[in-house]
Amino acid sequence: MKFALDVETEVTRFYESVQGLAKDEDLAGVFGSLASRGEKRLKTIERIRRENVTEMILEPIVGLDSDAYRPTISVPDDVDDSKLTNIARGIEKKLNAFYNDAATKLEFLSEVAYSFEILAEANDNANQRFAS
Repeated sequence: MKFALDVETEVTRFYESVQGLAKDEDLAGVFGSLASRGEKRLKTIERIRRENVTEMILEPIVGLDSDAYRPTISVPDDVDDSKLTNIARGIEKKLNAFYNDAATKLEFLSEVAYSFEILAEANDNANQRFAS
């Protein structure tokens, strides 16, 4: 849960920062909506952690290497919309993989697993927005 909170915070800040860098208004709008999505996701993850902390402490979770799921979140000096879109695709892909894999590992906590599946689906949907 700590990793999810940390990475969602980083991703939300990234989308907030690049919203003003995008030349295309539609792309800037997508980044803005993803920043808003991030704020909601942080609240969701906090709620999940608060409501399920006892059960989570009792069951160890192994096999999730956070480094494998940490997206590259840096803005190059020569940034353009294409590069921003590629960074965002990478972010959404990594988060989708993390939430899907975490949901599988957390099947014993059905509410947490279901919530993570929904988060993964949102990442997949966001990635599809960048493809069009």
